[in-house]
Amino acid sequence: MSQENVETIRRMYERWLQNDPSLFDAFDERIELHPDPAADWVGVNETYRGHDGVRRYMAQVYEAFEDYRPEVEDLLVAGEKVVTLAIEHGRGRASGARVESRRTAHVWTMRANKAIRLDLYLDRAKALEAAGLSE
Repeated sequence: MSQENVETIRRMYERWLQNDPSLFDAFDERIELHPDPAADWVGVNETYRGHDGVRRYMAQVYEAFEDYRPEVEDLLVAGEKVVTLAIEHGRGRASGARVESRRTAHVWTMRANKAIRLDLYLDRAKALEAAGLSE
């Protein structure tokens, strides 16, 4: 099942970058998205629930950044978790400044080949530790 989970997440990122709404096929309808508590974005809530919650979070990201896109460097398996090591690119909508975050990670908890939880980390070491892996 682990490789199937990786492929589900890989396809989800491909669909995201193509603006394909079927990316939500990878998510359980009750998915929970947990932004990194260290992220100090104005208006970012602690937890987003369900497909509508994920859409709200994504809208906030796109409101803050033009041309936002995650670049997947690697996908790692940790039991029922898939860890995405990513570089996130964008341009500040207000400032126009280019932004590149090189150390981010997304920890996906999977059940029945669907993501039931997504934890976002600004620090890869913390994400790997949370997934039971080490850098």
